[in-house]
Amino acid sequence: MKKILFLFSMLCVCHVATAQTQAWVRQTVLEAGLIYDIPLDATQTSNPFTAFIEVGDEGSLFQLYATGTAWDTNIYMLDSKLVYTYSPGVAFNVTTEDSTYVRGDTASKNGVYRTRADRPFSMKITVTGLKEDGEEQAERYVYFSTSGVNYDLTSYSGLNQPSYLIQESNLDNGVRNIGPVYHELSSTSASLGCGAQTYKIVRYASDGVPATILAAPTVEVWPVATATVDNLVEGQLYIDRLPTLIVNLNHLYPDSRTYVQIYSGPAVLGKVGTIVTGTELRYGRFYNPDLTQEPTNVAQTRKLSITDLSNYAYLDGTYTLEVITETPFFGRTAERLAHITFDVDRIITSRGKISSNEKP
Repeated sequence: MKKILFLFSMLCVCHVATAQTQAWVRQTVLEAGLIYDIPLDATQTSNPFTAFIEVGDEGSLFQLYATGTAWDTNIYMLDSKLVYTYSPGVAFNVTTEDSTYVRGDTASKNGVYRTRADRPFSMKITVTGLKEDGEEQAERYVYFSTSGVNYDLTSYSGLNQPSYLIQESNLDNGVRNIGPVYHELSSTSASLGCGAQTYKIVRYASDGVPATILAAPTVEVWPVATATVDNLVEGQLYIDRLPTLIVNLNHLYPDSRTYVQIYSGPAVLGKVGTIVTGTELRYGRFYNPDLTQEPTNVAQTRKLSITDLSNYAYLDGTYTLEVITETPFFGRTAERLAHITFDVDRIITSRGKISSNEKP
């Protein structure tokens, strides 16, 4: 246990203290029975000091004594206080479905984790070392708060973005399992949540020690990816070469594989088709194991052009075009972002009768 800074008010009950007045604080360590007297300068009305010996697990009794002045040789106990040591400890574990990613402190007290706006995450908070019967707030509780910051949806940056308080409370000793919970960012819609939530646990200022952050993990939240396809119309019949397509990909997760595929027939969820060349995008270390530089750790927005779709739909019939993404969520199974079913019929059939008005 550390020595503590302690303050006694030197209350004089009968006489005004003089320079000759003797005063001291007696520390009795309850656990071991050790007694130590700490002399004070009696000319002061208060005297902060550091205990000479450790307070001990069961605490120490501090008693302020002073002798009388002039003819009064009696010893007076002016004040007493029982002081317990406390050293709050915190274990803070965050669990997201993107379980392989953590940035920063791998001990989980100040790490940065990430998730997607539509996916839950959980937290386990363990607080120890507080005194349930402590006189001061700092002995009984630690401060717990959640703050948020919204990232720009174009740059995916929180630079110069203001933070805001989401919740705050006091925590005493114990284990708290929180979740599954979803993000609480102030986005325009839940699926567009983009930013960070920081969970901060602080030891209250006390005994001359300023407020101290014990843990501050952060959960980054990325929006749900979306996709649209321009120049291809659902249900339309194409009798000529298929047009150039523009595929708009928004908010691709920083650990993802996204591509456009085509197959014959109507839309069937989970069907594997032919990947259109040049449309596959891979982000993150999982999909780029041989990448020499650090992979991106923010969402991505891209625009793709497809000029040769006719090469994939060269026979007449029904076709389905899909935009697919894979992420750490749902075990990296394919998620469909968009799909369009269309028909191709390049053979024009004419039925008629040939006649003539010429006379033999």
